[in-house]
Amino acid sequence: METINLEYTDVFDDNKTKELVFSKHLITKEFNQKSLFTLMVDGQSMQPVINHKAIIVADLSQKVLKDDAIFVVYYENKMWVKRYNKKEKIFFSINPKFSHLIYKEENVHIVARVLLTFTNL
Repeated sequence: METINLEYTDVFDDNKTKELVFSKHLITKEFNQKSLFTLMVDGQSMQPVINHKAIIVADLSQKVLKDDAIFVVYYENKMWVKRYNKKEKIFFSINPKFSHLIYKEENVHIVARVLLTFTNL
């Protein structure tokens, strides 16, 4: 089995560096392995699709916007995980409690496309 090993910082455990090891075949979309990175999610705005404290795997080489895809975007000195709406050209939260978190395409920097999510590690 081919595996991918990526490090992440656990912001909920004294910023310890941890390793995520998973099968390469879990990623069902095309990806550039050298461009993969992980982030630990802090917040509930993308629940139930991406839970608080989930680890996401994203690809820095994928910045082409696709409708309904989830991206890591940079906005106002923070990184956000949001779904993209091509028709309205916005990034938005899935959780209705955070419906106020909407960012226009022209106001964000696209960091990467989210390819995989791990919860309860």
